[in-house]
Amino acid sequence: MKRPAGNATSPDHPPVYLPLETADVEEAARLYTDVFIADEPTTHRHAPDPEIFLPYARWYAEHLATKELSHIARDRRTGEIAGFIFCLDLAGDLAAEGATMAEFLAQFRETVEMLDELEGRYIDRDKIAAGTVLHIFQIGVARPYRGCGLAQAMIRRALISARRRGFSRAVADCTGPTSRRAFERCGFVQAGILPYDSFSTNGVAFFSGIDGGISLMVREIETA
Repeated sequence: MKRPAGNATSPDHPPVYLPLETADVEEAARLYTDVFIADEPTTHRHAPDPEIFLPYARWYAEHLATKELSHIARDRRTGEIAGFIFCLDLAGDLAAEGATMAEFLAQFRETVEMLDELEGRYIDRDKIAAGTVLHIFQIGVARPYRGCGLAQAMIRRALISARRRGFSRAVADCTGPTSRRAFERCGFVQAGILPYDSFSTNGVAFFSGIDGGISLMVREIETA
């Protein structure tokens, strides 16, 4: 399927936003693999093999589809997925989702530990009830569709869906300034930041030399 060149969306051809479903898994997993490996600063240090990563991405996307909190954006003209936003209930425990999830997370142990440290500083998970705090875990936009507000539109769509399901707050981990700005434009504020250079695990500064850090972004979801 041929992609339109340049900025691929316009007011006359806005994307359609849909819940992530099982039928979307293969395409969503491939876009997730492309974006995550190419653009995620922490992933550059892990340097995963795309052929090894993709089967886990398929399983992960299928798992997310069952949670009914994630969304995709599709190009109305071509039908292709232009972006995704992967969301979970913050009260859940990814590590408890079975052996495949544990294997997946183990490939990115240092990133997982850094996220746990950041969230542990500002969030008391023991006080969070299921169905109250939405965790926007990953967001990605295919290159031809960047620069037209697609990320912000997906964030807003996820918040609307979460509000209808009774969630009253949302959090997101932003690994760089581009994603942080997108969330700020959607009303999120930075609760805290953990610089890459300041984090170490088992005495090793795994992310040393990477500029910036991971920001914990939060906002309330209006329930009225």
